[in-house]
Amino acid sequence: MADFPTYAYIVEQFRTACAEHLAINSFGEGSIDSLDSLTQNVKYPLAFLRPLNSQGMVLNTNGVSGARALNFELFMLDVPQLTDTDVLQLQSQTEIYLYDIIAYFNLGDDQQLEYITLNSITPLYESFNDRVCGWNANITVNTYGTLDFCNFPKL
Repeated sequence: MADFPTYAYIVEQFRTACAEHLAINSFGEGSIDSLDSLTQNVKYPLAFLRPLNSQGMVLNTNGVSGARALNFELFMLDVPQLTDTDVLQLQSQTEIYLYDIIAYFNLGDDQQLEYITLNSITPLYESFNDRVCGWNANITVNTYGTLDFCNFPKL
């Protein structure tokens, strides 16, 4: 077993960050199909975490400790009224919400366990079950840890 934060712990940290944010009303995680089904009966703005292909843990030369990188898409979505001005305003707000979540990890109480690298952001105006606008951020959650054979589960 290793001593770095588990995947479930990382997802729960995102859930906590979104719950503590005054403007974000909902959080979800999973595949794009989950995002599409989640958009029904949800209160916006919505943060959605989608796992991507990741490198995982890269051990250093001693093969005992190293860095772990998990890649995600972090969607920040809201439902605009039918005006171009509203779309522009919501895209501005949801971009700031993305940066707020990154700051929660990189500068907040939990900054010792993981930090986020922002790789890219893409504006979007899409139709799931609702017409939504906002941003899709490609992020990497970076953690460090050590392998520990003492906790190896054996029969």
